[in-house]
Amino acid sequence: MKDGGQEKGSITRRGFVKLTAIGVGAATMFTDFDPKDVMAKVSPKWDAEADVVVVGSGPTGLSAAIAAVEKGTSVIVLEQGKEIGGCGVIAAGILQLGGGTRIQKLNKIEDSPDRLFKNLSDYKNPDNKRNDPALLRVYCDYNPGTLDWLEKRGVRFMDSMTQAGTAGSQYRSAFHHIWWDKEGPGAPFFKTPEGIANGAGLIKPLEAFARNKGVKILVEHKMTGIIRKDGTEGKVLGIEVQAGKKNLNFKAKKAVILGTGGWKGHRSMRKLFDSRMTDDLAASGEPFVNDDGSGIQAALKAGAVLMSDRAVDTALFRRKFGTKHYNFPLNSPYGAPGLPIAGARTADVIFVNKYGVRFVNEEDAPSLGTYTFFDAALAQEGHVLWTIFDKATAEKYTWNVNPPVTEKDAAFSASTLADLAKMINVPGDALVETVRKYNTYVASGNDPDFGKPKAILKSRIETPPFYGVWISLYVHDTCGGLAINAKSQVLDISGKAIPGLYAGGEAAGGISVAGMPKGIILGRIAGENAAAE
Repeated sequence: MKDGGQEKGSITRRGFVKLTAIGVGAATMFTDFDPKDVMAKVSPKWDAEADVVVVGSGPTGLSAAIAAVEKGTSVIVLEQGKEIGGCGVIAAGILQLGGGTRIQKLNKIEDSPDRLFKNLSDYKNPDNKRNDPALLRVYCDYNPGTLDWLEKRGVRFMDSMTQAGTAGSQYRSAFHHIWWDKEGPGAPFFKTPEGIANGAGLIKPLEAFARNKGVKILVEHKMTGIIRKDGTEGKVLGIEVQAGKKNLNFKAKKAVILGTGGWKGHRSMRKLFDSRMTDDLAASGEPFVNDDGSGIQAALKAGAVLMSDRAVDTALFRRKFGTKHYNFPLNSPYGAPGLPIAGARTADVIFVNKYGVRFVNEEDAPSLGTYTFFDAALAQEGHVLWTIFDKATAEKYTWNVNPPVTEKDAAFSASTLADLAKMINVPGDALVETVRKYNTYVASGNDPDFGKPKAILKSRIETPPFYGVWISLYVHDTCGGLAINAKSQVLDISGKAIPGLYAGGEAAGGISVAGMPKGIILGRIAGENAAAE
């Protein structure tokens, strides 16, 4: 199959069993379900119409809109927020693409869609246990052509790549770098004289391209319901929308595409997925975006079901140091960037809980044996977590613990450990003893408490001033979403496609890949097929 090609697919028996197990009662479990809500009017009053109505303006929505409009259809994109781009515009500007892209070849990396499929279906990798084979196949076939597709629509890439495992446990695969010439609303992955890698470099060109092709984009228009011809049985006719104080109906003559994101911001829904996702954990991207799960809920009310996928902690959770908001740049109105404590830098710090004692091996690794960092951190009382280090480490990495790099009450320094303990409200005797004991482990090259590897057990914490920096935990990707087939059509409890309804990105389940490529590729597939209705 050609790069960027398309493959016919249907849900597998395994996928059907999986979605039915999850989907039974989904509408009542995840929504305030009332059968009257889905009994649409036979001929509602339409306030606007287009061949294809796309909900969400992130990587999924914009890719879907472009793919559809290029097939000759009229397209309206509706965004519930004030800004276009969703989580995509505040993303770090990296794309996990493979299959033999132009930039992979430039970096002498051999790959192909078949090799990518084999890698992503390797049962020995825990990331890959919940892939739907049909979805994964078409995803891999689209991968290499996606980079070319984006470049032809204005997105630029740097020639460099980040190799797997070189940027911390959250970045376990190789990444392409999106080029942009200015700061965006989200923190960049890095800055170089060549350019800035951030999500604005994806969203802004796609937005401009879509508008130039005639796509109409409306912000502060929130979908509140999906209208089907016969309640939960017939074709999708359009959607109900709230715009300010107005309640509007948008007609979709061909199809509706959901690029509404996941439910990581919905405190109740996400706890049904993983009880560790307690109310106190912020969702990454808040308050810039609100992944409230409303698109998924609307689809469930209209007869859709859920399908699970990736469930590893490195996908579900994130952490930041010295800030209570995720991935915002310096002087952002949404939050501070915090300190870049990741990768090899964790060798020089320790993590303590509210009792002033270590609770984990600080190594930045996706797994610490039988558990992960997040398993340990989420088990700590009150999620009170602090990073402790000294002047030598702060100077080594040029860490500035003061605002606006950090946020108020998220970073402290003191001339003694006892004084620092008072500032961060942990027992002073315990913190002093924890550091004393850790320093002996450094001297002996052995950590009998948590097994921190000897290779990174090298830095004593002994030079004042001493620092305490807050560790924030975030829900990053609830994973799973609406059951779809290889055409991105949303499925019902019988595994049948709901006529006129498509989904992609984090609104869709069944494929164990995270990040923007999932949205871009499934959005493209949805747009192409919706236009052909």
